[in-house]
Amino acid sequence: MSEGAQRILTVAAGLFAQKGYAAVSVNDIAAAAGGSKANVFHHFPTKDALYLAVIRSACEEFGNELDAMAENHDDDGNRLRSIAISHMRHLMSNPDSTRLILREVFAEDSGIDRALIASILHQNFELIVRRVKQGQKNGRFRKDVDSAMVAVVLLALNIFYFQTNTIFEQFDGLKEIDSPQRFAEVAFDTLSKGLLSS
Repeated sequence: MSEGAQRILTVAAGLFAQKGYAAVSVNDIAAAAGGSKANVFHHFPTKDALYLAVIRSACEEFGNELDAMAENHDDDGNRLRSIAISHMRHLMSNPDSTRLILREVFAEDSGIDRALIASILHQNFELIVRRVKQGQKNGRFRKDVDSAMVAVVLLALNIFYFQTNTIFEQFDGLKEIDSPQRFAEVAFDTLSKGLLSS
């Protein structure tokens, strides 16, 4: 992708995250990127195409990061823990992309094909599901645990923290969890160890 197209993507991500798809015009994006409307359309044929490219770019960047992080560990448990921590790090270091994706997930109707958005977001979800299934196959994880639910819980805990961390900082029981990474570590350890005593 050219430098100009990447700049448009970055600017569009911030605007879409702040205002939503409908409230952002191509003129807004062009002005913020320091170019013209024609330049935006040179790189992206429609506003829909630009919006989908922004979401796809955010998801692919995160997917590549997860793959690289996961390959650094031989043990399935450490690999999945690393994915959870990497996911949290990505959320916190890319707030515009995170807010954009969350806006789309929680939007009842953004005007964009929901099935298309779901197919883009599903790629990273499926990456985690595959890692859990691999751990089950290797005998590291219990076979009676639903791999998709593990992915939901890991992602949901981190997303919940992203949205509420300024409130959590005020809770006495959570003051020791003083960073996003520490939260991801403790959340994963709690999930992996379970609640019930044997």
